[in-house]
Amino acid sequence: MLFQSSMVALFAASTLVAGHGAILKAVGDQGGVGAAIGVDPDTPRDGTRRNPFQQDSTRFKGDNADTCGQTLGGGENDIIAGTKAVMAMMGGTLPQISAGGEISMTLHQVNGDGGGPYTCQIDPAGDGSAFVDMKVTTQVAGTNSRSNAKAVDLPLKAAIPAGQTCSGNVAGMNNICMVRCMNAARAGPFGGCVPVQMANAAVSNSAAVGNSTAAGNSTAPAKRFAQAVETTEDEEDDE
Repeated sequence: MLFQSSMVALFAASTLVAGHGAILKAVGDQGGVGAAIGVDPDTPRDGTRRNPFQQDSTRFKGDNADTCGQTLGGGENDIIAGTKAVMAMMGGTLPQISAGGEISMTLHQVNGDGGGPYTCQIDPAGDGSAFVDMKVTTQVAGTNSRSNAKAVDLPLKAAIPAGQTCSGNVAGMNNICMVRCMNAARAGPFGGCVPVQMANAAVSNSAAVGNSTAAGNSTAPAKRFAQAVETTEDEEDDE
């Protein structure tokens, strides 16, 4: 009887540490596609059991609880390796965002405690060191991080703060921020970290270089004209 009770308790504990929600897709307001680090595209999405359906859901516990958490299948989420994996999975792209824009995500809710509400944050350094709050504009349904939804894809959107900058250099990419969304489930929290790139920063840098070059070129005709005038004046003086 004691053995049976112990086994029941062990089983209950094992189910509590499973992950129950994963961000499968993220699209920036300026284009580009990504996903949460740790997501495995080979994970089936039509069931609720721990194995295989919960293996790539991020749970914010363990050594990386304050940054990007862990998954059952991959262990602690490494930001650099995870970002490289996301880019490889999505064809070399990341979500392209702008200050005052929005990121649109697809959350796969595996079972009950993957429910909402969710909170989202953004880290301008891209390494999980300094998250600040974002406004969630499209929320996942739920009460106290629970709902009856199972094995379903749901929209989750968050606003990029006005004046947002992204200064991270991650996996060879510049102008990176990290977006983190999670619920408050007792067995979690569950959610994920999505690397994104500030599109306008790259455009602004290119424009600045281009404008500088154009400005430099625009002075060339003026210099040639001045030289021609000077030569003419010298010739007139010789006469």
